[in-house]
Amino acid sequence: MPGLGNFMSWFIKPSVAAMIAKMMRYVGNIVSEKLLPRLRQPGQFVGLETNARRKDPQAAEVSFVLGFPDAYTIGISHLGSQVLYHRLNDMPAVACDRTYCPQPEAEQVFRELGIPLFGWESRIAIGDFDVIGFSLAYELCITNVLTMLDLAGVPLLAADRTDGDPIILGGDALADSPEPLADFFDIIQPGDGEEPLAALAELLRQAKRDNLSRDEKLLKIAREVPSVYVPKFYQPAQADQPTSVTPTRDDIPAVIQRACIADMAASPAGDKPLVPLSEGVHERVIIEIMRGCPNLCRFCQAGHVRLPVRRRSVDEIIAAARAGIDSTGYREISLLSLSTSDYPNLEELIERLNAEFAGRRVSISLPSLRVDSQLTVLPKLTAAVRKGGLTIAAEAGSDRMRQAIRKNITEEDMLNGVRAAWQAGYKSVKVYFIAGLPGETMDDIDQIFYLSKRLADTRRDVDGHRGAINSSVSWLVPKPHTPMQWQAMAGEDYFWQVRHRLIELSRRSTVNFKFHRIEQSILEALLCRGGREISKTILAAWELGARMDSWSEHWNWEIWQQAIQQTGVDIDAVVHSELPMDKPLPWSHINCHLPDDFLREQRKQMLE
Repeated sequence: MPGLGNFMSWFIKPSVAAMIAKMMRYVGNIVSEKLLPRLRQPGQFVGLETNARRKDPQAAEVSFVLGFPDAYTIGISHLGSQVLYHRLNDMPAVACDRTYCPQPEAEQVFRELGIPLFGWESRIAIGDFDVIGFSLAYELCITNVLTMLDLAGVPLLAADRTDGDPIILGGDALADSPEPLADFFDIIQPGDGEEPLAALAELLRQAKRDNLSRDEKLLKIAREVPSVYVPKFYQPAQADQPTSVTPTRDDIPAVIQRACIADMAASPAGDKPLVPLSEGVHERVIIEIMRGCPNLCRFCQAGHVRLPVRRRSVDEIIAAARAGIDSTGYREISLLSLSTSDYPNLEELIERLNAEFAGRRVSISLPSLRVDSQLTVLPKLTAAVRKGGLTIAAEAGSDRMRQAIRKNITEEDMLNGVRAAWQAGYKSVKVYFIAGLPGETMDDIDQIFYLSKRLADTRRDVDGHRGAINSSVSWLVPKPHTPMQWQAMAGEDYFWQVRHRLIELSRRSTVNFKFHRIEQSILEALLCRGGREISKTILAAWELGARMDSWSEHWNWEIWQQAIQQTGVDIDAVVHSELPMDKPLPWSHINCHLPDDFLREQRKQMLE
C-alpha cells in the first residue's frame, strides 16, 4: 500500500520494525490527530457506538474483523453483520471488530496520509487480524472489497498472499454463485454464517497453537469446516463433468452444501443493536422474525436458497424488542423477513407489540408484505402507533404475469389491502414492480401503471382524495438457483422502451415512477451469472477507478465497459443469452437444497 512504510516509521525505528513486524499496529493516535480533521464526515469514523463490544484483539486467541463493503451509513444498519459480530464476540477466545469502506474522498485522505484501514473499535490495522470477513450482500459492492483490501495493505489476489496475511472470507448473498469472486477470497461461505464461523474460529485457534502454515490452515478448513468453499483447491471442470469446478484433491468435497441453522434461537436476536453517533440508513430496532419464505416466487433467489422456513417464537421476539428499545432509545421496531405476512402468529405478535409499546409511542414497521386478505387486517393492528408509508411487492401489473412468476395475489387483494391502509391512516404507499419477465408484453407493462392508478384511486373511497403511489420498477436479473437461472436477460433497448412508456403514461397522475439504473442491472447479471473469468474484469474495473458502484454519484458504466472489453468477456453470452439446461452452470457446485429437476419443472410451468 502506498505510504505504509512511512506510516510504520512514525511509530517505530526502522531497525526495530522488522523484529516486531507481527505485532498488531495501533493507529488510534494518528486517526484522531491527522485523519479525522481531514474528513468531511468524521463522525462516521469515530466508533464509540452504543452496544459496541470492544474486545481486545491482541488479547484474543483468534481475531476477526467484519468488513461491510459499502459506506458506514449502510453498513452500520446491516442486520446480518451485527448478528455475526455478536455471535463471534460471544466466544471467549475470539475478539471481533468492524470496519467499513471509505467513500472515494476519504479513501484519498487515507492514501495521502499512509494510514491503513483500521478496526472501528480497536483502532488496529485490519491487515493484522487473523480473518477479514466480508458480508457480500449485493453485486455492486465487489469493487469496494478491493478498495478495503488495498487500504489494508493486503494483496488483492488470494494467490499472492503469504503466511503473514489475514485469511479473507466472503459470505452472504454473493456466496451462492461465488466464481466471479474466487480469485480474491481464501474462503467463501454460502448460507447461514452463525455455525460455520464459530467452527472456523475454533479451528483457527487450534491451528495457531499448532503453528500451521497458511496453506495447512486452508486445507484443514476445506476438509473440516462444513459449508465452506476454498477456491484454491478447485479448478474449472471439463465439459462432461456434473459441476462447474472440481476439487484438485480427493479429501475435500466436490459439492458445497449451503449452511442452514436448524433453529432461529441459535442466531442472536438483535436485542442490543449498534447505535451510531452519526446517522445510519435505518435507525430502528430490526428483528428477524423468520428466515426463509414459503412462497417460492420464481424470480426470487433468496426465497429459493434460504430454505427451510424457520421462525422465532412470539415470546422471543417480544423479549428482543423490549431489550432493543431499552438499549437504544429507538422509537421504531421493524419485523424483518422475506415475507412478514407469512409469519403464522403475526396477528398475535402485533397485538402484543401494540400492548407493550403503543404507550411509549414506538411504531411497528412491516416490510416485505404479501398483499392478500391479511393486509386488510394488518393496518388496523398497528393503528395505535404512528405510521408513515406502507410498502408492498406487487411485482407485476397483471394477474396473468403474477401467476406466471408464482406471486399468488390478485388485483382485488391489493385494492382491498391498500384501501384498508388509507383507512388506518397510512400517508403513502410504495409498490415494487419488475419488468423484463419471461412472456411479458407491452400490455403487461401498461398494467403496471393502471394498477398503480387504481391503487391511488382507492383513497377516494376513504376521504375523497387520490392517494400518493410511489411505484418502483426494477429490471429482471435472472438469478442463479431459481427457475429463471437459464433465462436470457432482456436487452438494454427493451428496458429503455419500458421506462419511457411508463413515464409517458403517468404524466398528470398521482403515480410517481422510479427506476433502477438499467446498466447497473446488466452489471449485476454479469457478476452473478459469470464464471471465474469475471474476476479479471472486476480487478480491471477497480484498477480503472470503479468505486461505490451502487451510488449514483460514483457510478461509471464507461469504466466497466472498458474493463469488459479489456478482459475479453462476452457479456452477451453471459447475460443476454439462454444458458444450456443440460450442462453445469458456474454455480452448480453450490448445493442450495432445491435440485435442478425441481427448478426445470417450475420453469416449464412458468412458461406455460
